[in-house]
Amino acid sequence: MTGPDDARLARDLMMAALDGESSDAERRELERLLDRDPALRDEWRRLGRVKEGTSTMVLEQPPEETWDRYWMSVYNRTERKLAWLLVGLGAIILVAYGLWHAVPAWIEGLFGASDLPVVVRGAIVAVLTGAVLLVVSVVREQLSTKRTDAYDKGVSR
Repeated sequence: MTGPDDARLARDLMMAALDGESSDAERRELERLLDRDPALRDEWRRLGRVKEGTSTMVLEQPPEETWDRYWMSVYNRTERKLAWLLVGLGAIILVAYGLWHAVPAWIEGLFGASDLPVVVRGAIVAVLTGAVLLVVSVVREQLSTKRTDAYDKGVSR
């Protein structure tokens, strides 16, 4: 072969011929290139064997019981995911509703009390703010790790 352009042309012609998409002129050009290069001729033989092997392959169908187990597991997973989604959504709504009604009264009672020192009020706010930040941080990290951790996707250690 004379260069990379001939090699690229030869491979394009071989793929077209293997797929049955080459014209007579392209077939003649491929034959000319194959006659000039023994390495290309060997590659053509190998590709022909691969094409023959893949075209005679038959995909074995799994037994009917395998499909039954597969669909049952899909249904189970779907049902359970939906159930957990509904439970979680309901719990979030109930907690939000409770906080919406309880927190303003609690804050008013806490900060409206004149006998509670300012330092104690500040400490309570700091503890609550820190706890909320920690919970948000842990939840965010867990969600991020779950998306990218290969060991969480069935990889054995």
